[in-house]
Amino acid sequence: MNRAMNRVLFQRVVCAVDLSDQSAPVLRRALELVQLHGGELFVVHVTNERLESTESAKRSVTDAFSAMRRLADAEPYHTVPVRWIMAYGSPAIELARFIRQANADLAVVGGALPRLSTGVVGTVAHAILRTTGCPVLVSPRTLDNDASPKPHQEILCGVSSELSTSTLRYALSFAQEYESRLTILNVEARDQANAVDDGRITSDVERLRAAIPDEARAWSVIDQRLANGEPAEELVKAARELATDLVIVGSTAAPNSDGGLGSVALGALTLTKANVLIVPAAGVRRENEALPTA
Repeated sequence: MNRAMNRVLFQRVVCAVDLSDQSAPVLRRALELVQLHGGELFVVHVTNERLESTESAKRSVTDAFSAMRRLADAEPYHTVPVRWIMAYGSPAIELARFIRQANADLAVVGGALPRLSTGVVGTVAHAILRTTGCPVLVSPRTLDNDASPKPHQEILCGVSSELSTSTLRYALSFAQEYESRLTILNVEARDQANAVDDGRITSDVERLRAAIPDEARAWSVIDQRLANGEPAEELVKAARELATDLVIVGSTAAPNSDGGLGSVALGALTLTKANVLIVPAAGVRRENEALPTA
């Protein structure tokens, strides 16, 4: 079977940059993915109009945006097709609006400091997940802004019964892309891990195993784990033990709701050294596709 059949292709990627020093590694990660997938990259910066009131402020934004362009034009990314967009208004609102209009396959954003209102994901990634249904790759803060992105060698996929199928599909795709080790962690909450649910838990594990293509083990080392406990805690524990560099989790965010991303996603995002890919559930994506485009 052709290995390409297992891949999730990112043909249209939106990368959000705030033009700070932390934007460089985020942009590099987005450029790397687009280069691998042969797609197109949209680099979007949203600024508040009030910050543009002086010439010095305008010059600062223009110079920083030009620096981002020079990074993309340099080796090894100079062949990647990039469109540069600057918008005015609320970053969370305008980025989500652009992602819907562009019908993006992936959004790449920088890691954010914890916020009481949205957990640790930050307002931008939270808005994207709630209102677009687009998967979001959150790149961690790093002190080495000049380093090229490292291949993902250790991938951890956290699954639960209602989010497993789409989440696992992305995990297998990344494992194939980088020929990395993939650990699939199925965590059952303590209050569900009892004799009544033993049959369901076993069935879930077997279903996941059946969903893994036979040829997948030819290009990736795949391990499965079953744990009982608080899902976010178990995911963080496994990620630290395995020195994971990419965590893939599902999102329970729903359109036009004030609900969160789910404890597993929020727990994964406390890992400051790992990239985190948050994949909306299929039902969430369908609901978002039904929303009118602004």
